[in-house]
Amino acid sequence: MKYKYLLCACLWLFHTGSAFAQVFMRAFDNSASMAMGGASVAYPDADMGIQNEAIPGFGEKTAVFLSSAIPYGISGWNTAQFQALQRIDANSGAGIDMNYSGTDAYREQRYRLLYGRRIGEALYLGGSADWLRVSAGEYGAASAISFGLGLLVRALPDLWLGARIQNPVRQNIGIDAPSSVLRIGASWKPNDRLVLSAETEKILERPVQIKSGFEYRPIPALILRAGVRGGGAARLGFGAGVRLKGGLGLDMGSEWHPSLGMTPSAMIIWRRP
Repeated sequence: MKYKYLLCACLWLFHTGSAFAQVFMRAFDNSASMAMGGASVAYPDADMGIQNEAIPGFGEKTAVFLSSAIPYGISGWNTAQFQALQRIDANSGAGIDMNYSGTDAYREQRYRLLYGRRIGEALYLGGSADWLRVSAGEYGAASAISFGLGLLVRALPDLWLGARIQNPVRQNIGIDAPSSVLRIGASWKPNDRLVLSAETEKILERPVQIKSGFEYRPIPALILRAGVRGGGAARLGFGAGVRLKGGLGLDMGSEWHPSLGMTPSAMIIWRRP
């Protein structure tokens, strides 16, 4: 088990030989986003959590998302995410996002405050302030502050465009640096039953990733999702969700890596109806 963890860590931290002076592994998406191959930056709703800083501007009354994953089935490596949204007024909202990923020897934590606002009928903008912290046993701990920006545009009645940039000024944690990430995508939503999404993601030290996925609701209470992301090794995502009474929901998702295996995840949702 320890050897498998070391292999995973090396592949993520030293992928393509370019992870020098870098901390923070690729964040694992929540269950809904993972099932769609991670193609969620232009998703025009809060049903998948805060995938873009502009999402609080949609005016969600109150929403809470609790998600966890077991990377590649390794019991000693755990991830968890807590997100919450609260409406400020009809055109703006605030959010919080807390992420944890780690083992007994190495831990990463991210705390994020978000604000989003609707600028016009078809334009939403948002920003976030991030506090990043890493700790590695006897090697000590370090932290840094960064920020992110997000944009959602309804370009056509059924077509949404989204963009997000994270850590644009490349803040360091000690002598190391978290990745700068740029995501640009589109979502086509012809009705309340179907969403098709695609996006590109560029992490400064790594090749561009192409992501695509779909969401289909055969009935309002059931959601089916599938997707794929490429860049190095192609990874397949799939999952399903159910929506219950009282605003409760449950999402299950998995991502399959051809070399490292399966990453299962689950998410509990509560949205104030």
